Amino acid sequence: MNSMELKSKNAIFTICAKNYLAQAKTLGFSLRKFAPEIDFYIILSDEIGTDTIDYAGFEIIEAKTLHNIPFFYELAFKYDVIEFSTAVKPFFLDLLINEKGYTKVLYIDPDMVVYSSLDFLFEALDKQDALLTPHLLYPYIKYEGATREEELLFVGIYNLGFFGINNSVNGKHIIEWWKVKLKDQCFADKEDGLHVDQKWMDFLPALFGEKVLILRHPGINLAFWNMHERVFVDNGKEYTVDGAPLVIFHFSGLDPLNYQEIARKQTKFNLTNLPQYTRLFKEYVTELKSNQFNYLSTLIYRYNKFDNQVHILKYQRRLYRSLLNEGYQFANPFQTGANTLYALLDSNKLIIQDKQGKYMALKKGITDFNAKVSKMQFLLLCCKKLIGIKYYYLLMRFMEVYARFEKQSFLIKKGNQL
Repeated sequence: MNSMELKSKNAIFTICAKNYLAQAKTLGFSLRKFAPEIDFYIILSDEIGTDTIDYAGFEIIEAKTLHNIPFFYELAFKYDVIEFSTAVKPFFLDLLINEKGYTKVLYIDPDMVVYSSLDFLFEALDKQDALLTPHLLYPYIKYEGATREEELLFVGIYNLGFFGINNSVNGKHIIEWWKVKLKDQCFADKEDGLHVDQKWMDFLPALFGEKVLILRHPGINLAFWNMHERVFVDNGKEYTVDGAPLVIFHFSGLDPLNYQEIARKQTKFNLTNLPQYTRLFKEYVTELKSNQFNYLSTLIYRYNKFDNQVHILKYQRRLYRSLLNEGYQFANPFQTGANTLYALLDSNKLIIQDKQGKYMALKKGITDFNAKVSKMQFLLLCCKKLIGIKYYYLLMRFMEVYARFEKQSFLIKKGNQL
C-alpha cells in the first residue's frame, strides 16, 4: 500500500522494521479509537519481500520507495536498524509537510499506545511549531529512577518516541536542518556524543525559543525512566497519571514474553513492586499477540545481510562509514560480486561467516561471556608483563582511539580503492 491519500489536514506516523509490525499495528488500532479522523502511516525501514503481512487496513510504506532519499542504501548500510529507522524520520516528515501539505504532524514510536484524545496536542501546534517531551519533569537531589541520570545526559534531554511539528517556516526549517544532520550523524555513538535522531533535539529550545513547546503533561510518554516521579492509578475503567488522563504510554524495552519485568533496560521496576501497572501491561501483550506478534517478531531484518546472505557486522558498517569519507564509492553496499564493498572487504580478509548471527549481539550471542572476558583479561595481563607497564600504557592509549571501527580503514590495502 503506497497511495498516501490525503484525508485529513493532520497526520500521525511511525517507523519500524518488520519484526515490530505487531507493535505498530497495536498503536494504529489505538489511534482508530482515539484519533479516527487523523491519517496514520507506518513507514517500514525494511522490505516485505516474500513475507506474508496482514496490513489490517493500515497504510504501510517501504522506506526505499521514498523518492527524497537518493542515498537510501548508503543509510541502510552504515546505520543499524535503530539508527536507520530514526534517520528516516525527517525525510518522511518532509514529504508529509512539503509535498502532501499536512498542517500538523505527530510522530509516535511503534511501541507506544494512545489511551485518550490527542486533540490538545494538535491544538498546541496552532501556536507552537514543535512539541517535545522530556525524559524527566522534575530535578532531584536524591535521584531514584530506573535509568541513570548520566545515561539521560548521553541519550538526550528529550525522548523522541514522541514529536510534533507544524507546517510553518520554523517547522520546515527544523525538518531541513534535521535531514542534514541525520544523513551522516544518526549514530548511537558515545565517542562522538551522538544518540541517533534524539540527541539533536536538545538544540531545539535554544534555537527556536518559545516556538518549541516542552510538554509537561505527566500522561504523555510515560515510560520506565519516569515511573518513579509519577503516580499511576488504574481505577478499573481508565488510567490516570498524577490525576490527569493517561494519553500515551511508551512500552520501551518491553519483552512481551516476559512482560512482568516491564523493560529489559532496567532492573528496578517490575509488576511485583508496581502492581498498579499489571492490567496495562497484560492488555498490551494480549493486543500484540492478537496482531501477529508471535509471527512478526521472528521476521528477519532485510538490511542485516549482504545479498549473498552473509551477516553484516557493526565493524563493517562503521568501516564503510570511514571508506565513504576517504572517497570510496559503492553503488549499493549490500551487493556482492566484482567491484563491490563485499569484494573489497573479502579481498582484505574482513568478512566473518556468522551464519547464526551470534556476533551481531555479542553478549547475547557468545555463551559463557564472563568466562571469555576473564580470559581476555588474562591475555592483557600477560601482555603487560611481556612489554612492561610503559609500553602497555602507550598501547592502551593507542587503542582508545584505534579500537573504534571507524579508525581501522588501514585494514584496507592501498591500491584496492574501487
